[in-house]
Amino acid sequence: MASRLAVTQAKRVMVKLGSAVVTRSSGSGIALGRTACIIEQICHLQASGREVVLVSSGAVAAGRQILHSQSRMGTDLPIPSRPLPPLSDLPQPDETLITSQECASVGQSSLMALYDAMFKLYGIQCGQVLISTSSLLDKGPRENTCSTIVGLLSRGIVPVINENDALVPIHHEGDGSIPIPVNDNDAVASVLARDLSCEALLLLSNVDGVYTGDPKLSSSDLISTLSASESKEVQFSENSSAGRGGMSSKVRSAMYAAEAGVSVVIANGTNPKNT
Repeated sequence: MASRLAVTQAKRVMVKLGSAVVTRSSGSGIALGRTACIIEQICHLQASGREVVLVSSGAVAAGRQILHSQSRMGTDLPIPSRPLPPLSDLPQPDETLITSQECASVGQSSLMALYDAMFKLYGIQCGQVLISTSSLLDKGPRENTCSTIVGLLSRGIVPVINENDALVPIHHEGDGSIPIPVNDNDAVASVLARDLSCEALLLLSNVDGVYTGDPKLSSSDLISTLSASESKEVQFSENSSAGRGGMSSKVRSAMYAAEAGVSVVIANGTNPKNT
């Protein structure tokens, strides 16, 4: 799907971080060290004259940890110094009723605050772009989205894109301009990488790449370069526990971007040797 030379010489690069990269494997919040390391490398790319677009998952996973922690907190607050007496019969939050939309709403603001602080350490500004996947299925709204992203890039700002998971997705067929399902950030990244004329797309997850079978099996081999015909013969395992996208989604999205000449790399974003 990509030559090493084409990737290293890319001027406009899109980096997609999966939930398993952004959050800890234990589910106890954001992986600060790993995320900071990746942001540092993005800043180095930006400083070298490249344009970088970041597509980030992880809002739902981050928000779930925050909401679960809040439900275990007491009613005593450190401020104000003269608190009001609590109302009687206050309803206790029920963790079983927390929806993914609520998690996304809380997690997205927390994640963006973290990205903003990390980028500013290197003197770089980032800008949030929340996307409704249904809007990408129509050419007009998709062009408007790309126009906003290109405007940010022209000002030296790193766009941080995420599917707006705070809203319940509405089924939308679209105008037929996009032939693949757009139901996760892998697809969002591939669609935008094509329309933004990115030279390289990096899809980072918690696996080393595409295998001939289940990566957990010793009989499975890592595939160095994958063609469209070969991808039909690959057997895919289950999705990540932290997000919705799986390897089948990544390969489908990668093939869609590669068809337009985008060099695509699927790599392990949790491996210190890679990040």
